[in-house]
Amino acid sequence: MAYIPLIARVSSLPPLPESVLKIESLYASNDPDIDDVVKIIEGDPALTADILVKVNAPFYGFSKKIVNILQAVTLFGATQIRSIVLSSSINRAFDIDLSPYNISTLEFSKISMIQSELAFQWYMGINIETARKLTPIAFLMETGKIFIAKEIIQEDKTALFLSDSLKYKDISYVENIYTSMTTAQINAIIFEHLNLNETFYETMKYLDIEKEIPKNMQTIEDIIIALRVVRAAINIQDQLNDYSLKNAFKILEANSLDVEAFKRVVKRVKRKHFE
Repeated sequence: MAYIPLIARVSSLPPLPESVLKIESLYASNDPDIDDVVKIIEGDPALTADILVKVNAPFYGFSKKIVNILQAVTLFGATQIRSIVLSSSINRAFDIDLSPYNISTLEFSKISMIQSELAFQWYMGINIETARKLTPIAFLMETGKIFIAKEIIQEDKTALFLSDSLKYKDISYVENIYTSMTTAQINAIIFEHLNLNETFYETMKYLDIEKEIPKNMQTIEDIIIALRVVRAAINIQDQLNDYSLKNAFKILEANSLDVEAFKRVVKRVKRKHFE
């Protein structure tokens, strides 16, 4: 049974800005022209300012400051900028406090970024079109935690939630104990409420389901499995360590995916962000 306060919180989310809807319409017709993306973003001063703040975050590691949107899109690519645009538009609707997960906003942003980077680099070697669909979803995959954290704080259960998270080492299980929902389930409601492409919310509906994906969902099965692999490898508790990678490899092997190819991408990402 869905947790009513969470549903109400999602229902109160304002619609996405017109600029973001325009950008999404460009992506709906496949690979958009970079100039069109830049023009739309620059027409929204608030979005422009927020993106420039985000792309200049220290964890991206650029030696020189990014000063305009064209420079940002050129450096990051249209797919990654789409991810940042969507994340920025959703997150600026409310204050973020992730203390129930014992993580800062900056750390949360970094994990989301590395999840999407791993997804993109890995799947570019498998299927470029799927990689483009997968990347923004991976970037937004932890969004529901912002909503869960608000409810945990409001109910004054932060210490209990933290304790159980350490005890069970399965954050989705703990989320379900406290709210009868998981991050992925909340994401499905958020993404549908915001009228994002159906791939966004359909993948979230099935991300935590252990049983076989229904036949009518098999067109997005690759994305669902890829998200499970990425989430196992990088999450708010473990990032590309022995424990998380062991779990990721199990999913790869169970779905007959190339473990060695994934390891090569992991090595590059670890070298860039953790060494």
